[in-house]
Amino acid sequence: MRRDFALLWSAQTTSVLGNEISMMAIPLVAGLVLNASPFEMGVLAAAGKLPVLFVSLPAGALVDRWRKRRVMVATLLVAGTAMLTVPVGAVAGTLTMTQLYAVAMIVGICETIYNPAFQSYPLFLLGPERLMDGNAKLSTSGTAASTIGPGVGGFLVGLAGPAKAVLADALSYFAAALMIGLIRKPETSERRRSLKTDMKDGLRYVVSHPVLRWITLQSAIVSFLLAGSIALYRVYAVKELHWSPVAFGVVMGVSSLGGVLGGLVARRLTDRFGMTRVMLWASLCFVIGELPLPLVSPGLAGQVIVGLAWTFLLVGALVFNVTQRSYRQLVTPKELQGRLAATTRFLTWGATPLGALLAGAVAEFAGMRLTLLFEAVGLLLGPVVLWLSPLRTAQPQQPGDHHETPQRA
Repeated sequence: MRRDFALLWSAQTTSVLGNEISMMAIPLVAGLVLNASPFEMGVLAAAGKLPVLFVSLPAGALVDRWRKRRVMVATLLVAGTAMLTVPVGAVAGTLTMTQLYAVAMIVGICETIYNPAFQSYPLFLLGPERLMDGNAKLSTSGTAASTIGPGVGGFLVGLAGPAKAVLADALSYFAAALMIGLIRKPETSERRRSLKTDMKDGLRYVVSHPVLRWITLQSAIVSFLLAGSIALYRVYAVKELHWSPVAFGVVMGVSSLGGVLGGLVARRLTDRFGMTRVMLWASLCFVIGELPLPLVSPGLAGQVIVGLAWTFLLVGALVFNVTQRSYRQLVTPKELQGRLAATTRFLTWGATPLGALLAGAVAEFAGMRLTLLFEAVGLLLGPVVLWLSPLRTAQPQQPGDHHETPQRA
């Protein structure tokens, strides 16, 4: 069990490191190499998120039937191959925005299928007793990789250019596929009713659950607004705040230490204060962390302020994500784990392509600064939803138990 989880842990950390490099490089390929407009940047961001609308629900139903390890290996290999075409196109001189759209779409499809398999796998490997620790370790190491990733990405972009830097992400996908392929714990595939019925069961479970539906709504609001910010903030920092790619990478890398801290303290906080209280207070981090970027001026002082704000955001975000993911898994029957992850992803991320497109369109007329400010203020809606929901008096009793025990908030 320890060996298998260590392989999953290492694979995820490696993949996250590569993803951080491409998250730095791909928008710069579009904005600096191909001179994409803000609207085209929004389209690029939307292309990677669009598969969530069409693939999530069937992916969850199929993952609950298939062997999850094989699903993860296959999707990692396909995504790595797609990413490999970016540096190849750059060397050949044929790279276009159309190709970037296609790569983003293919990788988005792979991630949408990979995600429910990966999210339900720690419970399979560890059992409910060690689940919270496992999720915290995965999040902590992922954030540690995120800490290194922007700095490495900035260095690679400065050394070889943004397009060629994407090669590192392609190699990370292949390495992760190899590690997961070495996991030994046997799985069995299951035959179920029709795919349509299984999809409906997963959707019905999340929507009808008295607590999960509110957590999902909060996550949907935050994801919608953050999609717009993510589509713009890298190019905004470089073009309007005049940060160099290396400076941006340093700010991202240093602030990512907050995520490491969040992963380390998540279990301690939930043990002391309970999962529901931790989720409620941690949900405030998003609006506080995103607000400074559109308000600061160019220069070192602005970089320090944004770095501190992003550090705070990542502490809270990691605590929130580890806690809410563990909560969802603990109140959901094992046979629904894949559909839980996929349905939640569908409902949470379904509107993110529109969020990215809308942000790009608004930025064309209002500018990136004002658009980012609107996005940051709007994030206040997320915690409002949670604080007005039954989550304030809910606590899971045991794995698979749909009922909650009231407690004082």
